[in-house]
Amino acid sequence: MQFFCRQIRISLVSVLLAFALSMGDGFDQSAQFGLRYGPNLSWGIMGNTPFVWGQWLPQLAADVHYTWLEPIEPLNYGEKMGKNPTFLKMEAALEISSFYAGYQVGLGLRPFKTNPQVEVSATYESFFYLMSNLEMVTSDVLGEGRIAETWNADYIVDHAYDGDEFDYAQLFDIAVKIEYFFPKSALLGVNMHYILTDISTDFSGKSYDYKLNMPVFSRDFILDFEFFGHLLLNDFVSMLVETSVFSTGFLRDGDVVEKESLKYMMVKLGPHISLNNGKHEFTLELGFWKRLKDQFYDGNLSQQFIVQLQYQGYFSFPIHKDAR
Repeated sequence: MQFFCRQIRISLVSVLLAFALSMGDGFDQSAQFGLRYGPNLSWGIMGNTPFVWGQWLPQLAADVHYTWLEPIEPLNYGEKMGKNPTFLKMEAALEISSFYAGYQVGLGLRPFKTNPQVEVSATYESFFYLMSNLEMVTSDVLGEGRIAETWNADYIVDHAYDGDEFDYAQLFDIAVKIEYFFPKSALLGVNMHYILTDISTDFSGKSYDYKLNMPVFSRDFILDFEFFGHLLLNDFVSMLVETSVFSTGFLRDGDVVEKESLKYMMVKLGPHISLNNGKHEFTLELGFWKRLKDQFYDGNLSQQFIVQLQYQGYFSFPIHKDAR
């Protein structure tokens, strides 16, 4: 009976996730392909799941995003970005999910028409946990639990909605991206994020970040280092590779470690398909993730493989003549 009830709860969380609207942190290469100078309005849906249940919490999310790209060169609004684009970027998004709801605003600048190119950006995000924040174990202390006991999908599904508080969180993300364009329709790049988090919670600061799938402290910082590549095979199909390493801060009070620095890495590889002159973008990737300290992981190798499917659609504006 206990197993049956637990399976119902797992299914319920999956259904709630299916109706989620959220914004994902980290680099999203497929979201760059359909952007044009001037106004851009897009929506997307992304879902991933592990091959074997137990450790990775499946994610299913959607987003609605507005981006204005102001060209620095003398270009017309509505034109697609080519190689070595330069622009001022302004963006905003509303977010809602089964776990949190909020908004996001940001500015970015890519000023130099050089190769490699450098882009700097700053993003502010504010959201509420919808009574879904979790009290996580953030340090391995004898008699008080282990990090691996709570940092897994089973614990999160069993306790995601046990709370009765709308905890509030805000994040400030500073990022630097460097891209190198090769002559034959290929690029390589790195993206570095420094994210400050501030969460109001009664859990002695021990919370969970559903976007990154990892525990965080109420006042924490997150380092996100990403490597990505894109190889165009023809007018419709390209190959993507994405590698990310996430790391949180370390906190010590005297001789007591209140929070370990938690780290994990992920590698994803797969095809990207572009249809209808870039209005519809599909990405299918196979991924592998690993926590960088084995003491924080109680699963097996098969639970570290995931598959991810993403769709990104762009609404056309009157100035997008070739996208109608």
